[in-house]
This record gives sequence, C-alpha cells and structure tokens, in this order.
Amino acid sequence: MSEVTQLRADIIIKGAGPVGLSFANLLGTYGIKTLVLEQNATTVEEPRAIGLDVESGRALQAMGLEKITAPDMIHGFELDYLNAKGDTILDLEINASPYGRAQMSSFIQPIFEQQLCDGTNRFDCVDVCFNHRVDQITQTNDEAIATGVTSDGTPFEARAKYLVGCGGGKSLVRKTIGIKMLGYSNPQPWLVIDTIDPGLDNGVGVRFFCDPARPAMTMKKAHKHRRWEWMLHPDEVHEDFLDQSRIDALLAPHTDPSQVTMLRKCIYSFNSIVAEHYRQGRLFLAGDAAHMMPPFAGQGMNSGIRDAVNLSWKLAAVIKGDADPALLDSYEKERRKHVVALTKIANRLGSIIMPTQKWRAALRDIVLKTMTRFAVTKELLRSSFLVAPKLAGGGFVTSGPGSSARSGEMIIQPNVTNAKGASGMLDDFLSPGFVVLGIGHDPSIELSPEALEICHTLNAQLVKVSTANEPTSATSDAVQLCDADGALEKWRGDSPAIILLRPDRFVGVTFAQENAVAALSNFTEHMKGRT
Repeated sequence: MSEVTQLRADIIIKGAGPVGLSFANLLGTYGIKTLVLEQNATTVEEPRAIGLDVESGRALQAMGLEKITAPDMIHGFELDYLNAKGDTILDLEINASPYGRAQMSSFIQPIFEQQLCDGTNRFDCVDVCFNHRVDQITQTNDEAIATGVTSDGTPFEARAKYLVGCGGGKSLVRKTIGIKMLGYSNPQPWLVIDTIDPGLDNGVGVRFFCDPARPAMTMKKAHKHRRWEWMLHPDEVHEDFLDQSRIDALLAPHTDPSQVTMLRKCIYSFNSIVAEHYRQGRLFLAGDAAHMMPPFAGQGMNSGIRDAVNLSWKLAAVIKGDADPALLDSYEKERRKHVVALTKIANRLGSIIMPTQKWRAALRDIVLKTMTRFAVTKELLRSSFLVAPKLAGGGFVTSGPGSSARSGEMIIQPNVTNAKGASGMLDDFLSPGFVVLGIGHDPSIELSPEALEICHTLNAQLVKVSTANEPTSATSDAVQLCDADGALEKWRGDSPAIILLRPDRFVGVTFAQENAVAALSNFTEHMKGRT
C-alpha cells in the first residue's frame, strides 16, 4: 500500500478552471499559502466560456495579468438582434465602461486558462497540482480536509484552514455538505460549435438571430476564432446535428463551410439554478458549484470570477488575523442576490431570442422596434439588461457614521496620471489591499493621528486624486494621482470626499475629516462581524 502524501496550505481550491485559478492568483497576490487540486492533467483544451465582462477584466488587473491576457482578446462589441426578415430589432453597444477597459470582451478559453495557470508561477505560496483527484472532503472545527489519489495511484491527504469548491456543476463539495440547488433546468437544447474562420475575421462581432424557425447567435473571438449556437426543436434528434453535413448547412448562409476549421461541437442545455447557501463551516462554493445560468448575458464564468474576487480578500484577511471569521458570512450575502439578479436578466434576454411561435416573435419585434426608436426608451431597455456593480448588503457600512449613497458600490476607474507622468487606469496605481482615497483631499495630511492609526491597522494605502497637477506637499505620504477629467469628483456626487476602498474596489465607508475616526471605527466593526 502506497504511503499517503501529506499536503498543507491555508486555503485549498478544488478545481483549476478559470474560477479556481482566479482564486489562486488573487490569494497569491495577498501572500496566502494556497493549494489547487485538479483531477485533469492540464487546463482545458477546448473553448467553453467566451465572454469576459468589465468586472472580470478588473479582476485581471488585480491579479497583475490584464496586460498579459489582453492581446488574445477582443475588447468591446457592437451587438445586434435580427428578426426573421433580417431587420435589426435591437442594437446595443458593449464597448467603453466607466469601470475598466470594455463592458464585454471575448476570449479563447484554452489560452486564457493557461495564462491564469502560468500566472500562479509568480507566487512561491501557490501550488497547482494537476492529476490530483479528490474523492472525499471532510471538515473539523479547525480545518478542512481533502483526500484522494494522483493519476499514478498515490494517495494524498490535504489539510487547510478553509476549502473552496470550484469543481463545476457536479460539485463534490456541494454534495458533501448537502446544499440544494434551487431553480430549474432549461430543457431546450442548443448546438454549440467553436471554429476558426478566416473568412469572417472582419465580420459581425456579436449577433443574435431571433428567427422563430431557428434562433441562433454568433460571437467573434481573437485569432479568427468564432462561436456559433443554434437552438434545436423538440422533435429533432440531437445526434443528427453533430453530423458535419448538418453543421455545414447551418453555416452556409453566413460563411463558406469549406474554409472553416471545427474546434468543438456539442449539444448543451442551459440551467437557471443557484445554491441555497454558499458556505457550511470551513467549506465554500464558488463558480458553477454555486450557480449556473443561461449564456444569453455572458455572465456564467464572470459570476464565478466575481465570487473569487469577493471571497479571496476576506479569506486573506481572516488568515492573517486582520478580520474576524464572521466576515466570511458576508460572502453569501453579497454574492447570492447579485447572481439571482443576473440569472433573471439572462432569462429575459433568452426570451427575446428564443420564441418559436410566429405571433410571439412578431409581437416582440413590434415592441422592441418601438422602444428603440426613441433615445429615452432605448436607454431604459439597455439598462434593464445590466446589473450595476453595487452590493445589496454585507461587509460595508450601511448605517451610522460613514454611510452614504456610495456605500457598497464599486468605484469607477478613470484614466489617471501619477506624479512621474505615467498614465493608466486607476487600479494600476493602487495596492492590492485596502486603499484610503481622497478626492481632492490628502488623507495623509488631513486625517488625525487616531484616524491614520486605524488606516495603518488595515494596512491601507493612502492616495490623493486631484483634478489638476498640484504640487505635492513635502509632508505628504500619499500616492499622488491626477484625474484630469474630474470623473471621480462627478462620480462621488454629494458623498464625502474620502473613501475607504476594500481590496475588491467596492466602497467600504466614506467620510470627511471631521468624522473619520467614527466612520473608520464603524467599518472595522463590520470587519469583526459585530454589525
């Protein structure tokens, strides 16, 4: 009998997909000893997810990987919906965003996952173990334990303070702790293919074909790659549509099938389900283990990366002793409602695409054409398909000193310039942890010693953002940035000008010089789980 290999870490991540590897990179940035266990031999070799939204792009900045991944993506799109006659019934721009490079980008998953995996090599505290199949998960009052075997049959036992299940929809972690998935599975099957097509490299970015005879969509990716999806009807045999001649017939109205290289083809049914809870004790769920939604809003993987961004800094704070373990309860509070809202939007978008009854499709066409005729109603329609990056409740100040309209909201990310003249997006100049940012105010000078001591306890970086290149005070210890367009000043509105940003760039608390101690103390009580 082989000797059991003993593995130890602060955090175990089960699953080395894009969500698990995002966790690993973020925890590595925070200096947390992390162990990733993955049963497969490598990252995925076929494309699955295709859309990266602006919050995930911001997460890549936090990981230090945005500039590495960007060349293999297409950033921003013109998106349109065509009816059976080929008329445009809805068009939307998903280009510029106040929160980052682009509202939506397309990517090639095998390239993206490998870049995430390579990114973990920067951290001595992170180990990614492929060929490690986890068979059993248990927990005690003090630790989480994963046991299994490697591909060569060697048994292992891994122990950590916490374990996060990122192993997909069939999550062993979720089954182990008996958490139910609520919602429904969509019985409507779709044919999904990924191709390389040089003939369409300059073609449409994102298009939905809202034809009741055969609803479909396509999305352009970098390096001549493209995704196609077609809805199948109840009386159609799924396997027939995996035949290359049937696929060629579907492609023919759009491109020359003879020049198309097939990378992947499968039949897929979509789910609209979310875990009843995201945590039990020392075990957490994230990504598809916690939620699955239709692809129409491009939010499945992105919601998983949001999970990683939200939970990783909290785990790091608890591991380092900077926060009470009760802070971890805010993970479910902050993430679950947001996922439910996005799932509803995805289903709403699906209802535009999927009608197969001609009268319903005709009614849809009339409504959308009417709404898009006027700027006001078109904007209302566009905004109904977006969920603002604002949390409904959790680890931020909602009442008492420091509460404001910006509490729990993600700060925008304008282009700024530092004191040396270097320019970039705001996050490029911020540290990975907490940040005390003064808009037109220098926190290092204006805050009292008592307030600065609280900032120091949080290991917070001090930053001043000006609207003009003002001379730096000789006594300033703050990073000096210039927001020439005044975007942050406009964004804050009537809210106080000094902001404590959490590591995930959501506003923890806002305050002025005179109530800084009370506001910061209020936030630290949230970190201790006392509110």
